[in-house]
Amino acid sequence: MRLTLTLVVLTLLGARPWARADPARYDLRVELGTEYDSNPDRAEQIANYVPPAGASPLARLVASGNWASALGQNGALALSGAVAGKRFFDEAARGDDILVAQAGANGTLRVAGRTILGVAGGYYDAFQRGPVDRRDFRSLAPALRIEQGFARAAQFTLGGGYRWFTFKSDDNFSFAGPTAFLTARQMFPGNLERGEADWEWTAGASLEWRGFEGLACTNDTCTAESSSPPHRLDRFWVSHVELTRTTTFLLAAGAALHLNQSNSYGEGLVRGVFHARAVVPLPWALSFSSRADLVATHYWNSLLLPQAAQDPNAGAPLVSVEDENRSTLRIEVARPLGQGFEIGARYVIYSSFPGGGSVDYRRQTALLYLAVFDER
Repeated sequence: MRLTLTLVVLTLLGARPWARADPARYDLRVELGTEYDSNPDRAEQIANYVPPAGASPLARLVASGNWASALGQNGALALSGAVAGKRFFDEAARGDDILVAQAGANGTLRVAGRTILGVAGGYYDAFQRGPVDRRDFRSLAPALRIEQGFARAAQFTLGGGYRWFTFKSDDNFSFAGPTAFLTARQMFPGNLERGEADWEWTAGASLEWRGFEGLACTNDTCTAESSSPPHRLDRFWVSHVELTRTTTFLLAAGAALHLNQSNSYGEGLVRGVFHARAVVPLPWALSFSSRADLVATHYWNSLLLPQAAQDPNAGAPLVSVEDENRSTLRIEVARPLGQGFEIGARYVIYSSFPGGGSVDYRRQTALLYLAVFDER
């Protein structure tokens, strides 16, 4: 699959001469910090049967880079990659040590006027020490898209692709399937070609068809009601809208609606997500950034908490690979230290608010970091 994607990129970009390519631009960044995590293994409180995880300090390292170049007058290629890791100091939290690798590629080709053809690929891989409740997973997602500009400041994008998701701890939760998306973008007053605007709004919708390796639960006890139960199939719909204001500061707010049509008992849901973010320069060369996400989820069926009273691990989120059900508040302050250096502090709180019921979740992290970077 990776070879096929590479050939597609080269074919698209090779259709135009490269002789007049502009100089490439790149940036590199290495961030080293020490962090405090109040809930390293992200344990939930389930009707008082699951005790809270012990807090632990940790060391955190993130190395990332981006490279972009115009290829002739009508083509462009951008590459990105990152490696990150966490090492917990407390022995009880060593199972949550994790290494993450991420890479992406995006190629574009102007085929006519305001029409652009694009190809992209995304790779994400997580390796957790484990052995219990490991969030090890791998995601591969190539995509093709067509972008059409209108007037000076409007653009529509239509695309599709495929996603392979591997959950390493239990292949029953691995899935694969096609994806499709449609987005609209409007800048005002502004010019899309130069990226100049005071205001910008985006809206879009997507569908991910997830065919799982495992079987669907047909009732609240996940027992087979027939000799040949169906495989689990999810249709995950997302719609979103966002408005952004950019001057000497950045303000943005948006909302999203998630709908999962699943044939597996306990997996169907409707989720509302509301977010707001800001980036504001402060005196003494400080910068302040924040983001708040309010997440409310309604499951069509009752949550599966089998034998919770007898088995404290029965309701544990074995396949929770992301904080998709968590409301979050993130605050960060950063300051440059001469050319190519930066120090910063970051605080994040995760919560199950405004959800209720028998499941409660709380997690806080606090990070101090030093970053070294270079860009040209």
